[in-house]
Amino acid sequence: MSQPGGIAVYTMTLLRCADRYLMLKRGEHKRFAPGRWTGIGGRVEPDELDDVQTAALREIREETGLDPREIERFTLRRSLLQQRPGHPLTILLYFTGDADRPEAPRCEEGSLHWLTGPDLAGIDIIENTREIIPLLIDDVQQDPAGSRPTVTGAASFSAGGELRSIVWSRQE
Repeated sequence: MSQPGGIAVYTMTLLRCADRYLMLKRGEHKRFAPGRWTGIGGRVEPDELDDVQTAALREIREETGLDPREIERFTLRRSLLQQRPGHPLTILLYFTGDADRPEAPRCEEGSLHWLTGPDLAGIDIIENTREIIPLLIDDVQQDPAGSRPTVTGAASFSAGGELRSIVWSRQE
């Protein structure tokens, strides 16, 4: 993990198959957000910074076993800049894509589940991800081909580290 004053880059992908979305319930053994839900993703390694799409696809392969060639309409939809107190400046890159097969293989990070939109409303999703998933779903519905420019946002946090708000470059 990067130190305060450093920069960290992460990807998160919301994969869709028909009307379901692949979500990861983080393992109880995880240091950050144990037992909470998120999409598929992880840290962009320093040598991947010039190709973050490949980094996101690597994370999908590592966490799900899905071959990146099986993912259609893989698109960077949103980027979020944030800095929680005591943490590095973090850039979160949010992708969407469509998978052909609704497999939920085993995952060392936790357990994978295909959930419907209503299912998503009833689970404990990590704060910033909880705010962004409905926007990603809407992005895909409004622009299935992913031809719109990436939307950029900035998150603000309280001194205690709680998410206060996210402001986007384009009005939603």
